[in-house]
Amino acid sequence: MKNLDVEECCKGDSVKLKQLKELSEYLKIISDVNRLQILCLLKKGERCVCNIHEPLGLPQNLTSHHLKALREAGLVLTRREGKWIHYRVNSDRINYFTNLYNLIVSGGEYEDQGIGAGMCQLQEAGG
Repeated sequence: MKNLDVEECCKGDSVKLKQLKELSEYLKIISDVNRLQILCLLKKGERCVCNIHEPLGLPQNLTSHHLKALREAGLVLTRREGKWIHYRVNSDRINYFTNLYNLIVSGGEYEDQGIGAGMCQLQEAGG
């Protein structure tokens, strides 16, 4: 059997494999159409759950469930104002995953050193 070079993304302890797993989890989160609709609504600005579930025609409890998943993935941020919680898109996190996806799929390098540095900072922060 011929000895083939093993890509770094296939090695059990590599950084690239860790990134692949992280990207896979992200893609699972955004694979739900309701979550994508929520992100679409939030790209226009901050909203509370009542201003999200009504335009989507979803029950409030289901919308809250999706918002929790998006928040736990770091894709949305929250701000409390009295009894209301306002949600907004975490653009830094979305950009991180967009760049990670492009890097893994295209096999390229980061074109902008600022993007690469920002991704490193997000990874170090656990975000």
